[in-house]
Amino acid sequence: IPNLPHESVPVGKDESANVVVREWGEIPKYDFEVQPHWEIGEKLGILDLATAAKISGSGFYLLKGAGARLQRALINYMLDMHTSAGFTEINPPFIVNDNTMYGTGQLPKLAEDMYRTENDNMYLIPTAEVPITNIYKQTVLDFKDLPVYMVGYSPCFRREAGAAGKDTRGMIRVHQFDKVELVKIVKPESSYDELESLLAQAEKVLQGLRIPYRI
Repeated sequence: IPNLPHESVPVGKDESANVVVREWGEIPKYDFEVQPHWEIGEKLGILDLATAAKISGSGFYLLKGAGARLQRALINYMLDMHTSAGFTEINPPFIVNDNTMYGTGQLPKLAEDMYRTENDNMYLIPTAEVPITNIYKQTVLDFKDLPVYMVGYSPCFRREAGAAGKDTRGMIRVHQFDKVELVKIVKPESSYDELESLLAQAEKVLQGLRIPYRI
């Protein structure tokens, strides 16, 4: 049974119905034409899309030098921030069985977007949420052991089989990318407060990097 939207969720055909709750930071204004990230990255010699395509085909990117170090630094920055806030760091398996994929709803709906190994019916994870959430698969938790806060880094693999995003460039909607995931298991009666604190924890990342955003 799918999760039912909360009564406060606006009804609409697409994202145009979204309601802006609040904004943080100001979008900078420049007196020159802003270049897309793939042009900046290639000029700086830190992003190489052509070589990634030669190695793996379209939908992949290769970082080198300062670009590779920046990605590694961002991962550590987020993990350190979240663990200092009480999240337990998890380093999960990146290949899981089909039962695990059903457990978080990737299967059967998103089967076409998953990378599957035929010989042993295993899947490359699309997000660390999958193995981290399944840590408690077939486990009954006592309320006294809640809440459980977990954070984990993983590479993420998605085929992006549909037409959406087929015309995007650079590091957007690619087949492999890195992500730091936050997972909470909480009591139902505190779930909305926990959601707000989870959101605030994610906002700290953008605020620390001084990146404007909206909720």
